[in-house]
Amino acid sequence: MCFVGDECLMIMNKISIVLPVYNESKCIVNTFSSVAKFAINKPWYNFIFVDDGSTDGTREILESEIKLLNSNQISLISYKNHRGKGYAVKTGVLYANGDYICFLDGDLAYSLEHLDLIGAKLAEFDIVIGSRNLTSENNNGFNFFRRLASKIFNIICRNLLNLNFNDTQAGIKGFNKYVAKDLFKTQILPGFAFDVELIYLAKKRGYHICEVPAVVSKKHLQKESKVKIFKDSTIMILNLLQILYYDLIKKEYE
Repeated sequence: MCFVGDECLMIMNKISIVLPVYNESKCIVNTFSSVAKFAINKPWYNFIFVDDGSTDGTREILESEIKLLNSNQISLISYKNHRGKGYAVKTGVLYANGDYICFLDGDLAYSLEHLDLIGAKLAEFDIVIGSRNLTSENNNGFNFFRRLASKIFNIICRNLLNLNFNDTQAGIKGFNKYVAKDLFKTQILPGFAFDVELIYLAKKRGYHICEVPAVVSKKHLQKESKVKIFKDSTIMILNLLQILYYDLIKKEYE
């Protein structure tokens, strides 16, 4: 007999993990090594790296590492032009064939150990989203401006889109396969705000969503962020207005 969270449940449910990467040559070998060690002990997982048009050799490094490992648990999708994180994740999700499909930041901003909890929760919920605001870590190590921007964005999401969640932006989320295919084939935004669009779509369609704690890794905090706080925050707020436009005016989400 199998209970939620047991290894036998995990074996019964194949789990695909999508990892979007863009110009991560400085850390991609460590990321790949961590993924390979995790996967070899848990054969019900498969990992899909999606190279979003990297120009620093990330794709070539991944191709070499995958060839050396020679495992069908790890694969690579790549394309020439940089399209954005949302586009990369969508590409990987539509390719994935697991019973559950998750995406995780390609630099492992959140450790792979989060995945077992998400897999267990997906036995009960349609969608599981990581939340940095549910952890015991003090502010998860982010600086003042990053925390302020996140808080303001979250308030806007609550009031503009009626999304009453603790955190919409953590780069770790999981879906039932059929829910994932339904949402991602409809998703439009290619950039960082795609997470909000997915949650908005999920709520509109009545899917059941669960939040779980997501702890940011210390290595990620030491890394130079690609997020430009003021520029990207402005773009993301405009993206929220786009979501309303696509829904209420263009009826793209029907």
